[in-house]
Amino acid sequence: MIDLKIFKEISIGGLTKDQLLQQLIEAGIQFNKYANTLFEHPSFFPQDKIETVQLVKIKSADFDLGNSHSYQEIVNQASSLGLSLCPLYLAAFLRLEYLDQPEEPYLTIASAKPENDENYPNGFYIRNTDNALWLRGYGGDDYCEWPSGNEFIFLKSI
Repeated sequence: MIDLKIFKEISIGGLTKDQLLQQLIEAGIQFNKYANTLFEHPSFFPQDKIETVQLVKIKSADFDLGNSHSYQEIVNQASSLGLSLCPLYLAAFLRLEYLDQPEEPYLTIASAKPENDENYPNGFYIRNTDNALWLRGYGGDDYCEWPSGNEFIFLKSI
């Protein structure tokens, strides 16, 4: 049985993309090239209305999918538990809310890939490494093997 306890409850929305980016920069958040690419995508569009959401954190190993499984298999398992994908921009709000993130593991924010192009980044993950907080974009095909310690963030339906 997978533990679906609430990891964090955060507010998202109410800021423009530029305001959100400015707050991340002021907080000292680091970005990689993929993150910058994702920020420019039309689906990275924070809503005007502020919404409170509940997030659930699940380890890849908790899905009991064996050693080799795709991102879609993880998403399907989460969906069967009543969890949903996050909007792309949620990762930036979570990064700002989780400034005390421990060094490991990194957290992959489960969201729909914004482009059906293998060269385009899939989504975001957040991590704390070498005393630096990151909002990073990642790429990969559907057949990437996810480390068993990797943790995913999903939305809990209210």
